[in-house]
Amino acid sequence: MKYYEFNYNKKFTCVGSDCKHNCCIGWKIDIDNKTLKKYFNLQKFDHKFNQDFFDKNTFKLNKLGRCPFLEDDSLCYVIKKYGEKYLCSTCKAHPRFKNFFSDRVETGLGLYCEESARIILSQKSKMKLELLRQTTTIKKLTTFEKKVLKFRNEVLAVVQNRKLSTCDKIKLLEQKSLIDLTDISYFNWIKIYNSLEKLLVNEFTFDKLNCYKNFTDFNNEFEREYEQILSYLTYRHISRAIDNLDLKVRLSFVLLSFKFINQIFTLLSQQDTKFSIENLIEACRIYSSEIECSDQNIISLLNTIETLIKFI
Repeated sequence: MKYYEFNYNKKFTCVGSDCKHNCCIGWKIDIDNKTLKKYFNLQKFDHKFNQDFFDKNTFKLNKLGRCPFLEDDSLCYVIKKYGEKYLCSTCKAHPRFKNFFSDRVETGLGLYCEESARIILSQKSKMKLELLRQTTTIKKLTTFEKKVLKFRNEVLAVVQNRKLSTCDKIKLLEQKSLIDLTDISYFNWIKIYNSLEKLLVNEFTFDKLNCYKNFTDFNNEFEREYEQILSYLTYRHISRAIDNLDLKVRLSFVLLSFKFINQIFTLLSQQDTKFSIENLIEACRIYSSEIECSDQNIISLLNTIETLIKFI
């Protein structure tokens, strides 16, 4: 078995109390049973692990929506007192995601964390996987997994071609996806997004994008950053395809997500009267925390896109 991580992973360190959007605020966090037993054992001599801090297998947030173990300095009591080994699996993993294949595991960082988004968008080199280690267990890719990786590499070849503009990349990828996302009007896409599960992490709602008539042009000052966003979306979502149709569906989802991130970026920039990397990072964080952090929202959008394809 091979274990890979993306070439930006090593740069990540949690910024702790400097984080503007703390992942311990507003999120309902599941606790695995093994860690929950550890916490209950600690109740015997540590009052901080009071039963009232838990709601079955989740942390019970206070009135301000804060995790009971998040202290006034915005740092985690569990880490400070007992170390990361006492974190539940959800907290240990955040903001990481994993792709699983028969012969490998790929680990990346998600855009829903402002610091990991900053690292990803600040990359000058092309996003790629690096081999961390390899075990003696040898497994082979299935025929379809080989197809997924081939398709993913074909998409990345377009995304990471720096001779092409972002606009040209999108056009080429739309041809490869076999559907035109404009078969549903821009305003109907906003309605679809606005009907999705609201995670209550952001004040942002998708109906704020109604001020535009369609998907706006891409700002050519951010070609490198756009490349990193598209690379991230490609690696994360196309890798999880389950059949041939799903490959096309997920490519369309990548393009749709990228367009909505750009719309949020445009909105934030107009409010701030300037297009900046900070606004693009925030646009990524908003979109990812509302969409990628909800399996339900992703499935709903994939199903909508699949319906479009079936009409071809």
